[in-house]
Amino acid sequence: MSEAPRAIHPRPRTVHDLLFAPGTRGVLIAASRDPDAKRTFIVTPSAGTFPSGPIGAVAIKIPATSVAATAIERETRMLLELRDAELGSIAETIPQYVETLDSDGRPALVSTVVRGRPMSVGYHHWMHTARPRVVAADFALAGGWLRRFQAATAGGRGRIRWAEEVSDQLRDRWPGHPQLGAALIRLSSADHRLGDQCVTRTMVHGDYWFGNLLVNDGMITGVVDWEGGAGDGWPLRDLVRFAVSYCLYLDRHTRPGHRVLRHRGLRRTGFGPGITYGLLGQGWLPNLVRSYLRDGLAASGLPPELWHAAALVGLGEVAAQANDEDFGSDHLELLASLPPWPTGQQERG
Repeated sequence: MSEAPRAIHPRPRTVHDLLFAPGTRGVLIAASRDPDAKRTFIVTPSAGTFPSGPIGAVAIKIPATSVAATAIERETRMLLELRDAELGSIAETIPQYVETLDSDGRPALVSTVVRGRPMSVGYHHWMHTARPRVVAADFALAGGWLRRFQAATAGGRGRIRWAEEVSDQLRDRWPGHPQLGAALIRLSSADHRLGDQCVTRTMVHGDYWFGNLLVNDGMITGVVDWEGGAGDGWPLRDLVRFAVSYCLYLDRHTRPGHRVLRHRGLRRTGFGPGITYGLLGQGWLPNLVRSYLRDGLAASGLPPELWHAAALVGLGEVAAQANDEDFGSDHLELLASLPPWPTGQQERG
């Protein structure tokens, strides 16, 4: 008896075509109200939906605003660059571009699914960030993946102009801000220390924080949300972003004014006390943060003592690029409040 022919569905042209094709199953996994708000679905298409054959589940990212549409266009370009790069085994941890669909006149990105649980899930478990061993494991995973990615995408060398670029971005974003001048002084001191150094340029994720890292069985199995990426950039960007974002939320589950458990000297007061603590405080976590930054600089062939300068520029970059106005302004004010260079225990830590 001959085998029954497999049903072939028309190639999807719109989001509606994909989501409502016969046999398709989908679940909404992310949505936001940010200026670049997007809705992300994990969809299992029916057989024959895509001309390349069965590819399993796909992620479809749908823009809710024109700003989000621009972000999706940036991510699409980055995924295409990554697809063409010689990434080796690390390519398995990066979503692969599949197709762009129409969503009411805006582009919707379809990509393959990378498996794993966001590192942020474990981060927010009770007492996770109070335990040195598990926090050290998070930093080791992030640093290890980043070194592999940077080695795979290494390009030409160039004199570091990161602080100069971020200074220009801050001037454009925050003209007239009362703390702009102080923030620019910090970046000037950082540029004085970093600007004489050369580094190998690499691909950059651009938003390398723990919420975009997927983990499973003690490994990073996925790195998602590449809309802030660059095909040729400064490797310090991703290194610093992970460290400062990890410190930012240390006080998230502590009542205002109270001490954060297992972190001596850290209280929930104002904005970003965890960042100041992580960079300049004393204790096991500040030592870990500074060691992570030092090791990352050394891996890039840079003097480890430049960790503080790199951290200042990383904070400035968040202030310049944050989608939320208050979030960006808070980072600008935090940058302005920090010393231009570390002293004493922080320099040695």
